This record gives sequence, structure tokens and C-alpha cells, in this order.
Amino acid sequence: MDEIKLVCCMKAGDRQAFDRLYEAYKDTLLRMACLVSGSMDDAEDIVQETFVKCYLNIGSLREPAGFRSWLYQILYRTAYAYAKKKKREIPDEHAGIQADDTNGITSLDYVLQSETQRMVHSAVHSLQFKQRAVVVLFYYNDLPVKEIARILGITEGTVKSRLFTARKKLGERLKQLAEGGGEYEKKSGICSL
Repeated sequence: MDEIKLVCCMKAGDRQAFDRLYEAYKDTLLRMACLVSGSMDDAEDIVQETFVKCYLNIGSLREPAGFRSWLYQILYRTAYAYAKKKKREIPDEHAGIQADDTNGITSLDYVLQSETQRMVHSAVHSLQFKQRAVVVLFYYNDLPVKEIARILGITEGTVKSRLFTARKKLGERLKQLAEGGGEYEKKSGICSL
């Protein structure tokens, strides 16, 4: 069954349709929430709350074809509210990377690749929430500017402006990290996606 039919069934009260949509989106939403919040513990709470809101408010979705954007919008609004509630916009934690397998790369290659990924995630998490949100949607989810604007409820110009500012700040932060400044330390509960 395709997504539009599942959404229509869910709107009609079919719990199995909700379960299938949950399975289809849970990993993507968890990764997005983790990248935005910087903490796996927070990400799990955000995703759980997102799906609760999705289930309770599915009747407000006008067009079943817009389900993905609508769900992402709920996720980002939930994550933003969660960050404000915890009285922090920028988490101090960074995201580490775990490799599923080495695929033939040497240990040195893996260490260098992992370090680079940690630096990139640290730089992303140094951004303000609103800039981090557009970076995650644009670079990690490959969404076009128009869809990001719709998801976040802002203009396309604002998305482009936030991306421009974020790129500049990311460049500065990556340069700082590469030079050995602003060292980060490992903490428990860190995203490892």
C-alpha cells in the first residue's frame, strides 16, 4: 500500500496504517532529531512526542500527499519547543559516528574519516537551533529550499539566508576545530548515527 493510502486509512482510524507509517519514518525522524538536538536521549523523546502529535492531529492534515512535510514540521516544532523547555538552544554534546563495517578501508582511513565526521557534527551542533534545522533538512535530508520553507513555516529567502549564515559559521568552526581549538569531549547519551 502506498503512503497516500496509508495516510487516508490512518485518518479513518486504522491503527495498522499508523504502525506502518511509524515503521517507515521512525529511523529518519530519530536521525533528524538526534542531529538537531545533539543527544540520543532527547531525540528519542522528541520522536515519541512527534508521533503522539501525529496520531492525535492527523485529522488536521488536509492533503495526504503532504504527510512527509507535515510530519517533519511537527518534528521540528517539537524539537524547538523541547530545546526551549530545557532552557538551551545549543547543546554542548556532539554526535559521534559508528561504522557498521569497514568495507575494506584501513584502520587509519577509518580513524581519519571518523575524526572528520566528529568535527562536522560538532560544528553543526555549534549552530543556533534555527540554522541547524535548515542545515539538517538541506544537507542530511536532501530537501529543496521550497520544501524546507514549507516545513519550517518561513520564506524561501529566510531558508537561503539561514543556509548562508550557517555555511559561514560552519566554515569558521571547522577551521577552529582543525587547528585544535574548541576541543570537545565525549559524553554519554551522544548521538551515534
